[in-house]
Amino acid sequence: MLIVSRAIMSVLVCIGLAACAGRAPVPDSSAGADAGRSSHSSGVAYREQSVRAIGSAPQQVNVKNDPRLGSTTAKIGIVEFSDYQCFYCRDFHRKQFERLKKEYIDTGVVQFIHKDLPLRTHSQAVPAAMAAHCAGAQGRFWAMHAALFEHQDRLGQNQFLELARQLNLDEAKFKACLEGQAHAQGIGQDVSIARMFGIRGTPSFLIGKIEGDMLTVVHRTRGAAAFEEFAQEIEKLRRPAVAP
Repeated sequence: MLIVSRAIMSVLVCIGLAACAGRAPVPDSSAGADAGRSSHSSGVAYREQSVRAIGSAPQQVNVKNDPRLGSTTAKIGIVEFSDYQCFYCRDFHRKQFERLKKEYIDTGVVQFIHKDLPLRTHSQAVPAAMAAHCAGAQGRFWAMHAALFEHQDRLGQNQFLELARQLNLDEAKFKACLEGQAHAQGIGQDVSIARMFGIRGTPSFLIGKIEGDMLTVVHRTRGAAAFEEFAQEIEKLRRPAVAP
């Protein structure tokens, strides 16, 4: 039976991420009338906003070890913080993501980057994230990523192993990876980064310019926003910089 490591569970409990379901979210006192639960995401809502630089140091996030889709020469990046048991994350990948992929990722304009944000009330969110990364160790992260959302209502060790067989993975290596929890530290690091940006619900997105392994954040948004909202931010970033 899959057992979540004490280390990563400690990280999740200490951060105190808001529940996705079954518990009312804690209002964000800084959000005023806009506080509360988003209709398109889990956890605590915050306003969509452009990210202002503090002095001369804009906010940046390292994406070196994260799964990515798209051309490595693309200069625009979208980082998604996601939870495999989150209904709205599944909804995003079934709808908006497909169009983003067709129009911006597959055309070399955008790099799409995954980070994990397993909410503490989702008992299978961490094991599912482990399964995705263990498949990634065999070059099939995105295939497992899609399969986990497709079978969201049946997540568990038996389902992970069945999906591994369907994806023609080396089952012995996959199972050893799950049991060894080789990716627990990376998942914990993603949770810490989410905390640094004040992200407490899924899906949440950081959008900005990417150079090598660093994303300079210019906008963040929460929830499975409409494709047009993503497109608007992408088009802003595609415009040539205007000299002062």
